[in-house]
Order: sequence, then structure tokens, then C-alpha cells
Amino acid sequence: MILFIFEGAKREREIFRTIEELFFQKDLDRIICYYCDNIYHLYSQITDKGNIKDPLYYDDIVTVLQRREQNKPDSEIIKLNRSDISEVYLFFDYEIQNDERNKAVGMEELNIRLERMLRFFDDETNQGRLYINYPTVESIRYTKKLPDDEYYKYAVNISSLNEFKKIAGDFSFYGNLDFITYKLSKKGAISDKSRKKENDLRRNWSYSIEQNIQKANYITKGKNTFPEKKQDVCQIDIFTNHLEKYFPELNVPVLNSFPLFLYEYFDDSNMLFMSSKD
Repeated sequence: MILFIFEGAKREREIFRTIEELFFQKDLDRIICYYCDNIYHLYSQITDKGNIKDPLYYDDIVTVLQRREQNKPDSEIIKLNRSDISEVYLFFDYEIQNDERNKAVGMEELNIRLERMLRFFDDETNQGRLYINYPTVESIRYTKKLPDDEYYKYAVNISSLNEFKKIAGDFSFYGNLDFITYKLSKKGAISDKSRKKENDLRRNWSYSIEQNIQKANYITKGKNTFPEKKQDVCQIDIFTNHLEKYFPELNVPVLNSFPLFLYEYFDDSNMLFMSSKD
């Protein structure tokens, strides 16, 4: 069984439900948890008084989630045994200045904490693998008409992160997320009408995956091309290069984690791309 942990419950739900429908087997055995708070709060929940330098001080992520949902008897997480989980994936936003708690700690310390988290959550079959959206999940929309050859250049200033959703909407060629996601009912079902746009979604995801992978390689290697190997665009290298190349100017590169997750998840990444004839 695979455990997927998402920061938010709306955009992430729409995006994951779409990629699940497009790319995964229909019988995928998974549990989804919406954490509904930021990565820096999760840091405080999994550590013993913030001592994250020694892995012995970590609480297992499943234990943390069960403690968080202990008053929800119908929660799937409550019923889990850790041994039931074969893989864990976490998806959170960078948004380093998004609330007063973050400002009280300071950006330098928050970066230190996030780096520790990325180094700890680096194996999906152990503690889990963490993916970071820069600056937020709305980065999936921050693009001109796909394919966008300028995507590798895009960055935003930290001072504007609290307004990034609006900024992404104003910048985007697309009026909403319909270009990249299915419409969902309240229960998460995809309507028959929405399914008719499958080919368009596959094509747009193909472009988005390509430009995010190349952007990640640009961040880590300075080349807007596909990486020589997948390890070249691992999450910790993206983060440390962000700190070196963007953060000194108080900028954040625009990069979405879902395309990178798909690229790493599937051994044959060619299946993610539509040919020009499609």
C-alpha cells in the first residue's frame, strides 16, 4: 500500500486525481492524507523539541498522522499499521513566508529545517520521499501557452509569495486549472463529460512534465535540457541549488513537484510523453 500525504486538500486533490487517472493502474492500492498545514509545522510535529539532527529523534510519519487524527474514528490513517505501508510520498510547498509562525522563526532557520527534512525524507520505502513545490502548488499554472520555451527562466520574489496564487492566475495563459486537471465532484468522481478531454490533458501533462524536468536540470546543472540521469534532479539538489543561485537575491524558482514525481516514479519515463503525432 502507498501512502500519499498532501499539504492541501483542494488543488492537490484535483492534480493527483488527474495524474492517477492518466498514468496509474486503476487498482492502485493507496491511502491519501491531507495534512492541511505547512511543511514547517510538520517539522515541529515529527521532531523531539526540534532536534532533527539525529534520526533517533524522529517520530514515524504514520504515528504523527495518527496522533493528528485521533479524534476522527473513520480516518483510514487511524486504522493503519506501519507495516501495511510499502511507500510514502509527501508533497508540500516552499512558501517560506506564508504565515506569522514562519516569520517568527526566520527564513534562514526555516531553510535549515527544510534541508533536514529533505535529507531525512529521501527514500519512499523507508521514512518517505518528500517533494517540494516552488513556491507553491500553484506553480503548475504559472506558464504561458504550452509548451512554454521560457519556463526555465521564471522566478518570483519572496516578498510576493503570499500573493502567488493571484500572480500565477494573472500570468498564466490559462483561465483556470481545466487545462491540466479533470473536474471533480465533491466525492472525487470524474464526470463523463470531463473525461472527454483526456487527450488534451495528456498532451498538456506531457508538456508540463517536460518543461519542469528541464527546469529542474537548469536549476541544478545550468542546462535547460533533460538530465543525464534522474539523480541530477533529486529534491535535495534542487533545494541546495535554489539556496545558492536564487535565494541570495530573495527569489524562488517556479517549479512544480508533480511532474518530477512522475518522472522519478516510473522506470520508463517515455510513457509520460505524447509524440508529436498524437
